[in-house]
Amino acid sequence: MNQGTRETLLAIKPTLKPFELNGNTYYIRSFTVGDVNREIFEYQNWLKAQAIEQGLDLNFDDEEQLTKQLEPIADKYRLARNLAIKLCDENGNNLFDPDSREDLESILKLDDSVLSAFNQAENEDSPKHSASEESSS
Repeated sequence: MNQGTRETLLAIKPTLKPFELNGNTYYIRSFTVGDVNREIFEYQNWLKAQAIEQGLDLNFDDEEQLTKQLEPIADKYRLARNLAIKLCDENGNNLFDPDSREDLESILKLDDSVLSAFNQAENEDSPKHSASEESSS
């Protein structure tokens, strides 16, 4: 076993998983650390903004109370945002902008076969490392 370095760690890129839909190949990109960070922290800020838009008086001094206040806030874009973050081209570039309300609305209008194909592909067992990672080892 080799000693890992900063460079070998940074060479680990998100995996891409292809799936077929209506005769076309699409790709699902695994989450990056940035995606997870965004999901945890930026999503919390989005919830706060939604609550304020809805006229809720939030208690920013008590984190536990704030969490309870944000629980009932519905995110109608939750599934669409997940698709937008993970659907990409063969180079890992997102097909949709997860911060674009227009893109999220477009995703919501897709036939449910897209979501079914996405979920099926995402739930299939996949290798831990991409072929490009193995060839660079």
